[in-house]
Amino acid sequence: MGGALKSDFDHALVIEFMSTPGAGKTTIRPAVKEFFASCGLHAWTAVDAGRPFARRTMVGKLVGSMMPVSVRSALLWQVFYHLSKLYRLKFRFENRALLRSVLRFQRQRPIAEADRRHVLHWFINLTGQYAFLKQYAHSDDVLIFDEGFTHRVVQLFASESETPDLERVRDYLDMLTKPDLIIRPRASLETCIHRVDERGIWERFRNRDRKTFCRFMSNAHAVVNFAADHLQSKGWPVVEIINDHRPPADSQRQLLVELSSIYRSY
Repeated sequence: MGGALKSDFDHALVIEFMSTPGAGKTTIRPAVKEFFASCGLHAWTAVDAGRPFARRTMVGKLVGSMMPVSVRSALLWQVFYHLSKLYRLKFRFENRALLRSVLRFQRQRPIAEADRRHVLHWFINLTGQYAFLKQYAHSDDVLIFDEGFTHRVVQLFASESETPDLERVRDYLDMLTKPDLIIRPRASLETCIHRVDERGIWERFRNRDRKTFCRFMSNAHAVVNFAADHLQSKGWPVVEIINDHRPPADSQRQLLVELSSIYRSY
C-alpha cells in the first residue's frame, strides 16, 4: 500500500458510522483507527478527543501547565464538557434551519415525553461536541462519530409508536453537512435483534414488551436502509461493510481494503 496521508488534506477528516442498532459499529470501529494511524494521522472518537482537544484551548493550556497531574484529567474533561455546551450556540447559528426542523418535528411525534427528552438531549449534545471538535481539529486529525448526524436518523425518526416518515428523513438528511465518509455496517434485522439481546436491551426498553422492542428495531432498520439509499443517490461517500454471519475479523479486513482503495494508492 501507498505511503502516509498526513500531508494530503487541508482539513480534519470527518468519518461517520450509520447502522441499525446491533449491526456492528463497535466491532469494526477499531479498524478505522488502525487504518488512519498507519497512515500517519490521529484518529479520535468524540470521547477520545475530549481531553486532548480541550488542552488545545487557552483554558486547557492553563490547566495543562498549572494544575497538578492528579486533577488535570478531570479538569480537562470539564473544559471539554463546558466548551462543548457553548459551541452548541455556534452550531445553532450556522444551522438554524436544521435545528428548527428537528425541534418542530420532535414536538409532534407520538412518543413518550421521556423518550422525546432523551432524543433531543443527545442530539443537542452532539451539536456542541461536533462544533467544538471541528473548531480545534488539525489537518492530521480524523474525527470518528459512531453516533453522528447521519446515525441520528434512528433516534430522530424511528420508534415503536409510529410509522417512519421517510419524507422527513430525506428532508433531514438534505440539510446535513456532508462528512468525508460514511461507514455502514450491514446485518439482517434478525441478526441485529439477536445481538442487542445478547449485549442487553437498553434501559428504557426493559419495561416494555417484546413486540414493542421488535417494532422499534424493525422501524430503525427501515429508516437506516432508506437513509443509506438516499445518501448514495446524492453521491455521498458510503462504504457498506457486511457484518452478518461471519467472524468480526473478516468484516474488519473488508473495511481496511475499502479504506485503502479510497485513501491510498498502490
